[in-house]
Amino acid sequence: MRHWMLLGLLGVGACSVAPATPGGNDGASATRTASQPVQPAPAATLAGTRWVGVVDKSTPAESAPRLELIAEGRLAGYTGCNMMNGAWTLEGVNGRVGRIITTKRACVGPGAEIESRLMAALGENARLTREGERLIATGPNGERFEFTAAP
Repeated sequence: MRHWMLLGLLGVGACSVAPATPGGNDGASATRTASQPVQPAPAATLAGTRWVGVVDKSTPAESAPRLELIAEGRLAGYTGCNMMNGAWTLEGVNGRVGRIITTKRACVGPGAEIESRLMAALGENARLTREGERLIATGPNGERFEFTAAP
């Protein structure tokens, strides 16, 4: 009976000791104090992000452009009328658009107008920058098209 009690006490005691971690941290300093500097979060990259074009609320959802920066070097999406595929490069935390190709479907109505505005802003050598929670495409002649993060 004494052996069981001793084993039980050893088991409870073992559970109350914080395990040692690499670097000598024994768990006692796990909470950050005000005097310790906070490490900045790494800058979010555009690679692997998905975006939805900001359009008038009366525009049908199927006419909203979509842009996916799949990985550095490749983008894909929808113009509001046609599918698109192209290239982009990362420049710091921003991007630069390369050549984009689209399907050649003829569209009328809101999709055609949105596609025209989008493609002007996403022309070759356009810039992609973040402004708050938005992604802004700025064309070589100053044309702008805004996106929000896709759900």
